[in-house]
Amino acid sequence: MAMAGADDMTGPVDDILQPFQIEGCAVRGRLARLGPLADEVLGKHAYPAPVSILLGQCMALTAVLAGALKFDGIFTLQMAGDGPVRTLVTDMTSEGNLRAYAGFDEERVAEIAARPEALAAPVPNLFGKGHLAFTVDQGIDTDRYQAITALEGETVSEMAGHFFRQSEQIDASFHVAAERRGLNGHGAWR
Repeated sequence: MAMAGADDMTGPVDDILQPFQIEGCAVRGRLARLGPLADEVLGKHAYPAPVSILLGQCMALTAVLAGALKFDGIFTLQMAGDGPVRTLVTDMTSEGNLRAYAGFDEERVAEIAARPEALAAPVPNLFGKGHLAFTVDQGIDTDRYQAITALEGETVSEMAGHFFRQSEQIDASFHVAAERRGLNGHGAWR
């Protein structure tokens, strides 16, 4: 399933990527709102809630970052660590197709999930020590761009902000969220 741009909104405002700028300020950004797309991707897997939440947040981050780039190919976000979640990959094509996958140790994730205070800092508690990579692959005729950094920050939002401040020297701020809405947490992912 693909993300819509602001120009093709004819129904509910879901699965969109909307750029914005605050006039008179040096503030600009992008809003990604994933509805049926997040539910379709996350619903295909029987991931535990902490893994699905982390994956949903990374899907939103991937949509925002890919939407800010001019490329013809695939933008990939990869996280790898020595914790209960070993790997997480989300990618988005220049056409707006989004995919996601997580590899994890179910028993170790269940141990973390049993301690709600640990989920307040999901990046270090679920990934442990590891790295974050962003890759832009535009096909065989071009060089691939990749940026790799250590996982820093307690949340996906903090991790992304840290990457841009340290690696790209850009003062950037992020807020990503994912949840399953509906009766007792068994509804649709957003």
